[in-house]
Amino acid sequence: MIVALGLLIATLVVGFGAPRYLSVTVAPGLHPRLALAAWTSSMTLVLAALIAAPVSMMTKPGRTTFGAAHMCLQRLREDGSLPWLPAAQLAATAALGGLVLFVAVAVARRLRARRASARRLLFEVDLLARDRTAHRGFPVLWIDAEEPVCYSVGGAAPTIIASEHIGRLPAAERVAVLDHEAAHLLGRHHALVALAEATAAALPFIPLFARAPDAVRTLVEFSADNRAAQSNGAGTVGAALLTVHEFAAGAPHSPPVAGLALSRDAVAARLCWLGACPDRGRRRWAAADYPLAVTVAVVPVVLSVATALLAAGIVCLRLNT
Repeated sequence: MIVALGLLIATLVVGFGAPRYLSVTVAPGLHPRLALAAWTSSMTLVLAALIAAPVSMMTKPGRTTFGAAHMCLQRLREDGSLPWLPAAQLAATAALGGLVLFVAVAVARRLRARRASARRLLFEVDLLARDRTAHRGFPVLWIDAEEPVCYSVGGAAPTIIASEHIGRLPAAERVAVLDHEAAHLLGRHHALVALAEATAAALPFIPLFARAPDAVRTLVEFSADNRAAQSNGAGTVGAALLTVHEFAAGAPHSPPVAGLALSRDAVAARLCWLGACPDRGRRRWAAADYPLAVTVAVVPVVLSVATALLAAGIVCLRLNT
């Protein structure tokens, strides 16, 4: 039960505090994948803590530090010092187990609906496509549209969909736009956005999940821009972004929700990131991005569990004296 308490404290600390301290990873001088990894790691750890909390209540600990704390608590319960503990433990296990089941069902239903939407979209676009090519190993469906359209659809059949307006861009800009969408597919950005949206729908009362969809959508755009810039140059990607934005400024329609579009929002911010993010040759510590992101996410969890163990040990010793 002590470990479960620590995990619940970690859920509160990360769930409510992460949107504040994760801001240190969001800076144009850093690669956006650092912030993206930090956000996704934090969400994953909160979900893991929610699952582990009821499991830890039903698991008998061994002869470890956790086991010693449990034995101390068990002795207090047998002495009659904590007569309410069994009922509290049963109620907490049932409540947490119910919450985990609710989240699992809600997330699964949301992801299933999103996959079905993506399949329907690809089926319809495939019927309307005037031409089919390939880019970076991904199929590209070219369609007629009154506005510049270029977005990607993830899932079992990752595909790029583009309008003839994109095909008429200068060759370098056209490749940059397609590289941007290929970066979304290579980075599995659609899955990250889908997870963020599904968990936000299931746990809207936790700030980390409530803010995750907007944060993840913004960061995947920055990340795709950066990856496209490594192949085409920041200037070319920026020029393509401005061109598409100008063409689409008065467009009344937006791309389907199943795809990630070349966003028309926050163009100035994306240009700022393109100009400030260091390229691959100047980033000596690029390999440290993921370990650093995981560390940022894990440290609050470790501190929360350690604090719960320490507090339980102190209280237990005082009650036994």
